[in-house]
Amino acid sequence: MTDPMATSTPRLIVRENGSERIVDLHEKSVAIGRSKDNQIEIDDISSSRRHCRVSQVGGGWTIEDLQSRNGTLVNGILIRKQDLHAGDCIEIGKTRLFFERVPTLALTSVHEATDTLLLSTEYFMEPLTEVTENTQVQLLQKEREIFVRLLSINKELCAMRVLKDLLAKILDTVLDITGAERGFIILSEGSDLKVRASRNIDQEVVKKAELKVSQSITREVLTTGRPILAGDARADASTRDFQSVSELKLESVLCVPLSLRGDTMGVIYVDNRFEAQAFQRAHLRFIEFLADQAAIFIENASLFEEADHKQEDLRKSKEEAEYLNRQFQEMLLARDLQLKEVTELVTRTPERKFEHDYDNIITKSPKMYQLFEILDRVIDTDIAVLVMGESGTGKELIAQAIHYQGRRKKAEFVSQNCAAIPPNLLESEFFGHVKGSFTGAVSNKKGLFELANGGTLFLDEIGDMSLDLQTKLLRVLEEGEIRPVGGREYKKVNVRIVSATNRPLAEMITRKEFREDLYYRLNVINVTLPPLRERREDIPLLTEFFIDHICKRNERECPRIDNQALYQLYNYDWPGNVRELENEVERLCALAGEVIAPDLLSPAILGSGPRGRGPSIDGTLKEMMADATEELERQLLERSLLENDWNKSRTSKQLGVSRPTLDQKIDKYGIQRPPKKKKTATKRKSR
Repeated sequence: MTDPMATSTPRLIVRENGSERIVDLHEKSVAIGRSKDNQIEIDDISSSRRHCRVSQVGGGWTIEDLQSRNGTLVNGILIRKQDLHAGDCIEIGKTRLFFERVPTLALTSVHEATDTLLLSTEYFMEPLTEVTENTQVQLLQKEREIFVRLLSINKELCAMRVLKDLLAKILDTVLDITGAERGFIILSEGSDLKVRASRNIDQEVVKKAELKVSQSITREVLTTGRPILAGDARADASTRDFQSVSELKLESVLCVPLSLRGDTMGVIYVDNRFEAQAFQRAHLRFIEFLADQAAIFIENASLFEEADHKQEDLRKSKEEAEYLNRQFQEMLLARDLQLKEVTELVTRTPERKFEHDYDNIITKSPKMYQLFEILDRVIDTDIAVLVMGESGTGKELIAQAIHYQGRRKKAEFVSQNCAAIPPNLLESEFFGHVKGSFTGAVSNKKGLFELANGGTLFLDEIGDMSLDLQTKLLRVLEEGEIRPVGGREYKKVNVRIVSATNRPLAEMITRKEFREDLYYRLNVINVTLPPLRERREDIPLLTEFFIDHICKRNERECPRIDNQALYQLYNYDWPGNVRELENEVERLCALAGEVIAPDLLSPAILGSGPRGRGPSIDGTLKEMMADATEELERQLLERSLLENDWNKSRTSKQLGVSRPTLDQKIDKYGIQRPPKKKKTATKRKSR
């Protein structure tokens, strides 16, 4: 094809739909657009009915955009009104009109010359084939206008620290530049994508925005770090294979990465569902430049917000720590400190919500809370539970909670201590007997399994059961039926077994004292109750509860407990656990007048001292304060670690101490991370 040279009559070379035509400009004003009323009619969906006008002004020619929907580009720049020079390329959607002649490097596309020519800015200006003094001045003027606008925008964004306001301003600017139907700013949060700002053409927030964007396009841009510009999204090679493009019925899409230091934090995403070729390369270049700046501002605003949140958390933690310290000092120094005040201080810990009610178990211990979380998972099942723990820790209370909070609560709860039954009567007690089956069997009698049918049978001290009875118990658990002593017929029973022991069953198995197959039948779920010395924060609570309970039963006024007496109770190791504490409190209530004084305590408690560390009641105030302060510090450390799932960084920030200091204190107090809970297939009941 020969290159039409400039003549005395200016002309436009029009390229559209793969064809080319030349239109001489005989009139002083020539309208261009999709309507037949125009002097130059173009068949382009991106063109408005009256798109632009070329007019002769003085000795030259000017092009003016007639407020078209998608704008008019000259050499890749959106214009309102601009002088024309030989070789200028006018773009209306996919249609190109060259003024007077076609530049040599634009024979296929103006944009293909971008990589081969260097001008003062590669972002916005399309290259020219001839750079004369006049064209260079015009080029610099256009670039100046663009950069002045960008500097103005950057100045506004730089002053904004609230992330929400910043994202809204960025998105409003993008919509103003592109004229898009909708716009979104999507940020990557781990493996998730979150729409942090959205607008439609009416400047309204897009409802259910996450469902209105193409996740495939967004993830492609995030992964590659390269923008996507699709003028015909359902036909464009870069987007047509994405199912979301078809489902969302997208026509035009422009998605630009928000990148900083080689990492992509999110994207700026605009689209149009009704108009193809809505976005041009000039839009892409402008948004890319804006995105590079916006990424810096977004990171800064995010850091400001994160710092503000951390500062607030630190302030609250320090205030709480200072409050606890003040209260604790008052507890030690005030001679008339009441039990209620001690209870509120030592047991101050965040409340936890559980699916079931455990109000009958008096505790504020994190270890007991962990046990309740396990019970929540198994209460509504029929699986067997083995409760381990020292004598007096309250194993039967756990069994009662399993029964009365579960679906068998309307049936019987039968409790039996296996060590309390004479060996010759064990079988009769468990399975019942018929009249005349042995001497003394004067009538039929139901056994424990039959009494508990449909409910729960709690077998305490299961380790004291004979091997013979273990065999018969195993058969009942496997077959679900019993035969009374002296009877011939079997009876079906449906019983949930909760067993308990303070003996090491695993060691008894190796010594052939306990059947291994029965152990696995009973030990489907294992819960271990901590001894009272490992949940000392419960001692003031339990002491108050027992005083109140005992005095109400005896119809008398509750005595006040002296703070030094409570200090001794707190530091005693309680080998008999809760049962021993209850007996001691009952003894104290019987002996005390209005006050439970330290000299009323049992000799074993008075002589024990605070866990073997120096004097007890005779110790100096300084020694008692040191012991008590260390104990409170240990409790606070343990609770904070549990609340933060043993994340030491979060714990150190919450407590306002350095990470090395936290590690030293963990070693000092011998605090160990609890084993991770085993996942079960049991589904939690919905509230």
